[in-house]
Amino acid sequence: MYEWKLNEIVDGNMCARCGTCTVVCPNNLLTFEDRPKLKDECLRKGNGMCFEVCPRVSSGKYQIKIRENFFEKYYYGKSEIEGQDGGVVTAFLKYLLENGKIDGAIVVGDECWKPISMAVQNADDLLKSTKSKYAVSTLDALRKAGEMGLEKVAVVGLPCQINGLRKLQYFPYLAKHDFELGRDGKPVKLPKIEYLIGLFCMEKFKYDNMKEVLERHGIKIEDVKKFDIKKGKLIVYLENDKKEIKLEEFEVCSGCNICRDFDAGMADVSVGCVGSPDGYSTIIIRTKKGEEIKNAIELKEGVDVEAINKLRNKKLKRFKKEVERRKETGEYISFYWIADYGGIGKRADGNYFIRIRAKPGGWYKPEEIKEILNIAEEYGAKIKITDRGAYEIHGISGFDAEDIVLRLRGKGLLTGSEGPLVRATLACPGGGNCSSGLINTTELANLIEDKFKERPAPYKFKIAISGCPNCCVRPQIHDVGIVGVKYPKVNEENCNGCGRCAEVCKIEAIDIRGEMSYTNYNVCIGCGKCIKNCPNEAREVKEEGYLVYVGGKTGREVVKGIKMKLMSVEEILNFIDKVLVVYGKYAEKPQRERLSAVMKRVGYEKFLEDVRKLMKE
Repeated sequence: MYEWKLNEIVDGNMCARCGTCTVVCPNNLLTFEDRPKLKDECLRKGNGMCFEVCPRVSSGKYQIKIRENFFEKYYYGKSEIEGQDGGVVTAFLKYLLENGKIDGAIVVGDECWKPISMAVQNADDLLKSTKSKYAVSTLDALRKAGEMGLEKVAVVGLPCQINGLRKLQYFPYLAKHDFELGRDGKPVKLPKIEYLIGLFCMEKFKYDNMKEVLERHGIKIEDVKKFDIKKGKLIVYLENDKKEIKLEEFEVCSGCNICRDFDAGMADVSVGCVGSPDGYSTIIIRTKKGEEIKNAIELKEGVDVEAINKLRNKKLKRFKKEVERRKETGEYISFYWIADYGGIGKRADGNYFIRIRAKPGGWYKPEEIKEILNIAEEYGAKIKITDRGAYEIHGISGFDAEDIVLRLRGKGLLTGSEGPLVRATLACPGGGNCSSGLINTTELANLIEDKFKERPAPYKFKIAISGCPNCCVRPQIHDVGIVGVKYPKVNEENCNGCGRCAEVCKIEAIDIRGEMSYTNYNVCIGCGKCIKNCPNEAREVKEEGYLVYVGGKTGREVVKGIKMKLMSVEEILNFIDKVLVVYGKYAEKPQRERLSAVMKRVGYEKFLEDVRKLMKE
């Protein structure tokens, strides 16, 4: 057996048998024979795309969901096409093909009920895939579609396959680099996946085992007209007969025991028979693309959501039982589901840390800190405070991470602020707390958090607010830095030239000549100290507002942001929003290209002109 990074997943019976890994290898080194296998030596020993797209290594769910803006709407319906439970999937694919939304569809056909991955380009071929199969299937046709020159496809798949393909869609954000290059210097050629259609799935069976069980019941698989699953039984439809076999007689794919996704929660639209009347399909729409099914099928409301939840809970219960069993036996477990949540990272020692998104301005209630302390004590963990004022709980077992995250949420503590998104807003104490503060930094931080918290971005996006030009939180080297400023003017009637303003000015921007003070505005930074300290009320506010830096960064390279002036909080919020929009427009390398690099490549003036235009709309 060749050395392969996924051997641990496959040999540890964690493998979902989704087949995603076999599709993405640029050197075509993987084959799928009931399970993925290396058929030749891999120079990088599997340290590449096959590992990075595997849904059992990491679900990638949190980062994907914030980019897709998922929701859930429940309907049921049927089409005029003869198919499993109303032919809904076939009708939707037919609509997409006939309206030029896709060039082809990746579906599962069969050879005597053995699933065969197919790329279809017309409605007639779709009819060959209308039956539900309950054995392990692959995604081979996705690769074939790319080789055929298809550019846009829809894929119909089981929950595990949908999860893998979603990771493929967002690969640069999750893997932090582009597709792996093969020995020919090229990545695997795949079409763009436009639509993901998920199928409800409790479990899948091994094909050879299915044949054996059917034969024990006197059934030849080639005589079967249709399969269905209801109430814990496999319903087998023959020419003039129907037989029922208990599902417990079949050998379930081992990876299904550690799956917790019944209704393909990462799909644009999910379809299954649970929760709808006989002859109809339940349809769960989750994205704007999924909404397009309304153009193909007349949808009705009134789905029995409780029936769906019952099977969701049943699958989750089986998952938890398997996790507990593995914990007791010491069998391998990958904790892939931890990536369903933001802010959880793996430590060098194999345990995990949980980052709690910093409260605006870094202010916490005593009961919030007490809860963090209680968790750390209960789980024997350590606490770290980050430079952005966030608490991290370190040394958490993978078995406990999800429970802790849910517990923190229950106390109003959001985990996150990690990855390619808007990080927690850093702010100094500001006005009302610090004697130098000119603005209420906490109030502004709250407004920014409310609008931009965990908003996806091409790379990490950091915002800092300084209450005065002392810039204690280094706003100059943030993607967006905000500084409160207050510039003085002299009230000539009140000024007597006492010199107090010059004494407190740390940058020597004030001269006293006779009985009058003068300000050098080429030097003045707008700190307002002279205004506060004048004993004669001879220093008044000439202009106040905000200096804003954009495009700064620190780390391997330090870049100071470009400085501009904004007058109101509304302008600041609009500015940040439009910077993120333009950043997303021009970024070419997610997770590798900070805002500063994009601005430099595009041109600072060009970038900011685009921002200004959007701000005026």
